[in-house]
Amino acid sequence: MFVLKHNDSFAMLDEKGNIRGLNEKEHNTADGLICKDMRLVSRAILTVNGQEPHSEYADVDDDNVVFTAKLKAGDLGITRSFVLFNDNLYEKIEVKNNGSAAAAAKLDYNYEADFKDLFEVRGWERKKKGTAETPKADKDGTTFIHNGADNVVRRAKVSFSAAFGADPGTAHFNLALAPGETKTIYARLGKDNGDAPVSEAAFKQAKAGAMDFIEEQIARRPAITSSNAAFDNWLRQNAADIALLTTEFPTGPYPCAGIPWYSTPFGRDGIITAFQMLWQDPDLAKGVLTYLSDHQATETSKFHDSEPGKIMHEIRQGEMAGAKEVPHAPYYGTADATPLFISLAGAYFERTGDEAFLRKIWPNIEAALEWIDKYGDRDGDGFVEYYRGEESGLGNQGWKDSNDSISHADGNLAPGSIALCEVQGYVYDAKRTASQIAAALGKADVSTRLAKEAEDLAERFDKAFWSDSLGTYALALDGAKKPCLVNSSNPGHLLFSGIVPPERAAKVADKLMAPDMFTGWGIRTLSSKEKRYEPVKPPEGYHNGTVWVHDTAIAAAGFARYGFEDKAAQLLTALFNAAAHFPRMRLPELFGGLQKEAGKPPALYPVACNPQAWASASESLMMQAMLGIKIDGRTKTISVDNPQLPDWLDALSISGLKIGDSTISLEFRRENGHTAVECIEKSPGVTFKSSSAQGHAPQMKRHI
Repeated sequence: MFVLKHNDSFAMLDEKGNIRGLNEKEHNTADGLICKDMRLVSRAILTVNGQEPHSEYADVDDDNVVFTAKLKAGDLGITRSFVLFNDNLYEKIEVKNNGSAAAAAKLDYNYEADFKDLFEVRGWERKKKGTAETPKADKDGTTFIHNGADNVVRRAKVSFSAAFGADPGTAHFNLALAPGETKTIYARLGKDNGDAPVSEAAFKQAKAGAMDFIEEQIARRPAITSSNAAFDNWLRQNAADIALLTTEFPTGPYPCAGIPWYSTPFGRDGIITAFQMLWQDPDLAKGVLTYLSDHQATETSKFHDSEPGKIMHEIRQGEMAGAKEVPHAPYYGTADATPLFISLAGAYFERTGDEAFLRKIWPNIEAALEWIDKYGDRDGDGFVEYYRGEESGLGNQGWKDSNDSISHADGNLAPGSIALCEVQGYVYDAKRTASQIAAALGKADVSTRLAKEAEDLAERFDKAFWSDSLGTYALALDGAKKPCLVNSSNPGHLLFSGIVPPERAAKVADKLMAPDMFTGWGIRTLSSKEKRYEPVKPPEGYHNGTVWVHDTAIAAAGFARYGFEDKAAQLLTALFNAAAHFPRMRLPELFGGLQKEAGKPPALYPVACNPQAWASASESLMMQAMLGIKIDGRTKTISVDNPQLPDWLDALSISGLKIGDSTISLEFRRENGHTAVECIEKSPGVTFKSSSAQGHAPQMKRHI
């Protein structure tokens, strides 16, 4: 499938440019034009002279703006070009006679709007149904109207630029073409916005608007180039994909999680993506923090898994959410988004020095801290646990949220309220971060209290979660406080948070890089020695042995935090090598956890989202970790500590890195196994510091 997206809408088309109305439950995939979690266009199939043309080429351009499908039907060449803009899919159909004689071309364009909620497309059973009105035809197309079970009326329209004959749901075009002649038809499919008739000008305007949107997203970031052309291609793809997945809300930009199923704001995903991109694009973090502040819970609801101060997990705008068939309007079933929200706020403050914004959201930070202590700690033991309020909610509420992801060594699932190890790390960092924010805002007593609470938590955590027999930290504590003694990737998040004592850091890092955890392509979510290990097969393998790109990147950042930049570079190398085996070097959210073998690509995971925001942003976080970059926006200081370019990368340049209204440009070079950094240019008032000491002691660098 090929993907286009703009703000609240995305389109998935096949290699011929067709939409066939596929549903995931029957076909293991889906397609269509989806607007605000509702499929507006469920069928759009072009035939020429009674047959579907043969596909000769199909791809989306490098900017993720135009999808082109080139087809052939005898002597006729057909080029279909698509642009998505403002909830409408614009199409340009060019038919060329490549023969030496005159040709007739009968084009039939079959279309439909089924108004299925995205959950329904995915296979959920409906309890309530809206009603569809009889389609209304006019001179330029057909309008479809759906009266939703949520009392919302939704309208879709399919229209064309050329005169046509129509049956219900089909437009007919009869073209006569001289040798070498080309004729063009334009179409527009999607939300009925009352627009003027579709035309060449409308197509060009949509293309320009979509291109401007992508360019505006990328323009906030520095230009990064290297000595490796393939690496540069990977950087460009990731940059374009983050831009594609970003939606502009009144609160600012927000990176939606992934396509097809998660093209909507997620709390955890948005926070982690924003943190991964923070050193390059702090505006993304500000947009995420503002949006999540506006949607912070104020009420207690078992259906929505909400309590005051909690940060949302996911929000949906479709019919099923509006009709309360699903609890996603919004849904708060996550234990980690709330502490991560505080950590991102602190990281944003350090990156930008934006004290006015931190003062504005300080009440939200206070509410989040209160949720951690009052609601997150369900049994008063000092750890944050989760347990869903109703059966409609998620059973597991960490990032590994599949039903079988949290188990004991014997393979039995962990019962009761679950305290995940990484969530405690997030809480530790949240309290340390909030302490630093409070100090900066003149709240000394609050700062002192939070700092002590963080240190007390770190001590309790180490005693409760460390396992000598495992050689690392337990995955979780179950409802009876029994440790889940399985070797997982979650301790990488503990390094990321800084809760691991320096004397244990090397053991944790070595455990993650052992052959049962490190595949050569990335770090497995679960050791290959564990009972529930399943590296490829869905759904059992979703979090039980697969490689998740962002998970590996977080481990890399954790390594660098404790001074293991060489290991961070090793993980960047692994994912870069993996990316070379995927189309366009676009890494999916996860892939199979099979061991790397010469001549074999990474194993595909059949239902992985692609693109996925925190996968696309992972390269940015790993690059920061590998280069040892730290930015203090309050003093306009950029530091580079012990940078490590891998042996396949001789040079890397970062141009126009913004620090407030100033910029700096850096160049890294690798010679004789040593990486040096030079400041090429900087604005007045910017301070640059560098250190390249090898083998230094573990550091407490700033990360989530």
